[in-house]
This record gives sequence, structure tokens and C-alpha cells, in this order.
Amino acid sequence: MPRFTVLDDTRRHPDLAEQIAAILYKVAPLVEEKTCLSVPSEVRFRLLTPKAWRKAEGEYRQHILARDIADPELSLSPEQIAPIRLGLKITKFMPVLVWPLVLGSTVVAADGRSETLLVPRALRHCGLLAHEPSLHQVVSHELTHHAQDAACGDNAAWKTFFPQLRKVAPGSISPFVEGHASWTDQQVTTLLYGAPVNHTRQARRSLRARLHKRIPGIRRLGPSAAAYQQGARFVDHTVTTQGVELINRVWKDTALLPSMSELAEPDTWIARTGV
Repeated sequence: MPRFTVLDDTRRHPDLAEQIAAILYKVAPLVEEKTCLSVPSEVRFRLLTPKAWRKAEGEYRQHILARDIADPELSLSPEQIAPIRLGLKITKFMPVLVWPLVLGSTVVAADGRSETLLVPRALRHCGLLAHEPSLHQVVSHELTHHAQDAACGDNAAWKTFFPQLRKVAPGSISPFVEGHASWTDQQVTTLLYGAPVNHTRQARRSLRARLHKRIPGIRRLGPSAAAYQQGARFVDHTVTTQGVELINRVWKDTALLPSMSELAEPDTWIARTGV
């Protein structure tokens, strides 16, 4: 059984940390059962204040850029790096607008391990603290990202600012990764509750969360709900017709990632992969 550590960096939510740890132990076998992926032997979740979450997110992006720059296979020029640095500066203050809407984010920490960042205040604003099934959904979703990261190994192509240079189909990573995690959380919550849990419909958002969601352009700051849904439909169709093994081949070979058009037409992708 993996060891789960839930760190309460806020020092205000010890009960929530214990609750999330208990959920992790409950859903981990189900995530492994449905995905046929192994959850890492050690999994870390952190509870953060909004300010600490914004700082951690910024450090994560800087870490990914530094890794890209240091990669001799990319041979990046200053002209290629400059727009990314500018983009990071411009978006540095955007998390102030989005944190009440972010249920969780799984990133690479300074020690090279995956960790999930959660903001208890955001969970409250999104209604998850008052709706335990939704909390199970989000924890299952983020734990799936840990299993994905373990399956991908050290392949930097999965987290990069230069996917084209790493020969990755443009725009395909996020819908595939998030769609797979969404499919998994629906499978897990169906096992637990008899039907898939949908926090967007079942959890009651606060007025602040509803107001932030209506900020013009806010939806462009992260993956769209449509991308999650399309990715989940792609995974569901593939698993239903071919089994989970075909999906799991992708974690080892980014050349197998479906293109945006193949996400909409999974049978085309299945044919390309030679099944």
C-alpha cells in the first residue's frame, strides 16, 4: 500500500488533512483497478493558503522552463526563451483571479516529486467541504495524475513549454491527461456511490466563486470544461472497445498521443496505433 502524506501548511485544517488522507487510502486501490496504473509508493498532498498556492504554482512553472532551457536536445535560443519568460511575467498575477475556482493542481515540486496542491478556502468556495462525494471525486482525479506521472517516468515532453520541439501533437496533452483523470474519477465515484459524481452540478458554490467564474476571459486561463469532457469521452470509447492497455501505451510513448482531430474521432486514432 502506498504511503500518503497530507501536509497542512496552513496550520488551520488538521481535520481536513486527516479526511483527505483517509480518502486517499480508500480510492487508491480503485484508481489502480480502473486505470491499471500503479500509484507511486509515496504520494504527497499539501494544503496551502491562496498566497502560498500562487507562489508554488509560479515556482513550478519556473522549474519547467529551467528544465527546458537546460535540455541540450532542445538547444533553445534567447529568442525562443524570451516570449515564455514574458508570458510567465504577464500571467504571474492571474492566479489572484482563479484561485477560488481551482480544486487542485498536481505539479512537480523542487525535490522532483509530484505533489498535489489544494487550497482549503477554494474547496470551501466550490462547495466541496460540504459535499463529501465531490471531495472524493477531486482527490481521485488528482491521485490519477500521480499515477500518470509515475507511468511517464522522466519524459520531459509531458511537461514542457516547447511541445513542438519535443515532437508532441500541439494542444493534445492537456485534453488527454485531464480527460483520462476525469474518466477515472467518474469510474471511481461510480464504484463508491453507484453513479458518477459531478461536483459542478452537485456541490454548491459560494457567491465569490460564482462571481469569479463570470470574470471575462477567466475560462481561457486553464483547460476548458469541453476539453475535459472530450478527453474523457475519448478514453471511455477506447477502453470500452479496446481495453485500458492501449491508453496506457501512450504514457510510455508521446508519439502515440492523439491529435486534436483524433480526440474527436477515436476510431481514427485506434487505426493509426495499429490495433
